[in-house]
Parts: sequence; C-alpha cells; structure tokens
Amino acid sequence: MPFFKSLWYNSSVKLWQSQMNGLHLFIDNSNIFIEAQRVARQQYFYDDELVIRVRISYGDLLEEIRQGRKLAETVLVGSRPPNNDSFWNQLKTVGIEPRIFDRSTFTGKEKRVDAELTNAIRDTLEDNPTPGTIAIVTGDQDQIPALERCVKKGWAVEIYFWEQASNALKNFEGANFINLDRSFEKITFLEKVRE
Repeated sequence: MPFFKSLWYNSSVKLWQSQMNGLHLFIDNSNIFIEAQRVARQQYFYDDELVIRVRISYGDLLEEIRQGRKLAETVLVGSRPPNNDSFWNQLKTVGIEPRIFDRSTFTGKEKRVDAELTNAIRDTLEDNPTPGTIAIVTGDQDQIPALERCVKKGWAVEIYFWEQASNALKNFEGANFINLDRSFEKITFLEKVRE
C-alpha cells in the first residue's frame, strides 16, 4: 500500500475505532517519570540539578495523546511519592483516575503497579464489548500479554513512550508506537527550586 494511502487508511481506522468506544488511556507513572529524567540527561544534557526537577505535565500529555479524540477513561498507576498526596489529587482535576500503591517498606520498590495496570486494561476489555482504542504510556514489555488480548479482541492499540522503550514494545505487531521524544519540551517542565 503506498505511504499516503496507508497514512490515510490508518488515520481513518484510528478515528473510526476511537469513535466506536472512545479512547481508553493507561499510564505507568513511575515508568514515564524516571525515563523522562533519562531523556533530559542524555538528549538535552541536563545536569544533575536540573534532572531532579524534571516533571511530567499530565494535562499536556493527555492533549498530546488525545489529539481531539474523546477520552472514555484515563487511569494512572503508580507508587505514592513521599508526602505528595496533593499531586495525586491534582491529577483528578485533569480527568485522571490515580491508582496509588505504597512501596515495599523493606525494599523501597514498587509493588502491584504492573499488575494493576494489566487489570485495568482487562477490566476495560470486559466492560466494553465494542472495541475502541487502548492507549498506554509505558516503556517495559510487562504489558505485552494484555496488549495482545486487546488486538485479538479488535481494539486499536497505541503505545506512547520515549525512544528507549523496550524493542518488544516498539515492534509490537498490531500496535502503533508513538515516540514521545519529539514532545519532550511540551509534556515536561522543571519544578521550581525549593528554598
């Protein structure tokens, strides 16, 4: 299929599928946040002082992904940052449902985040027999089994992440990988210096 015809076809299918049952967005918060700092350091040459101030602008991230389409739901899964409950409450003002988990008290590592992201996607498939579009912001391949299920059930799948995402995600057949590197300055900001 010629490039422009393919582009038109893919755009038309994407619009049709998102109108069928809307756009369902799932965000792995820790994944995008930690890797945004890596992009800042490696591509924009931020020093240590700037890197620790990089934050995600979730309103701008939503707009970048939404592209005028109707969002049926937006779920963000992550670990509770220390003393930062106001952050999670602010997400609700832009239409994001945060699902927050405490880190392990022994290891300090995340618990249950990947499992919850998988469960949220599966719940969407079960609750919506008419396919739409599943968009996911993640860079690791843990979600591939859930995304395979989406494709099998006729859903359009869009994967958003930085260039350093897993090759398995970037080459996942049946999905469209969108590189967020080009949008780095739009969807991130520097937190003000605390005095």
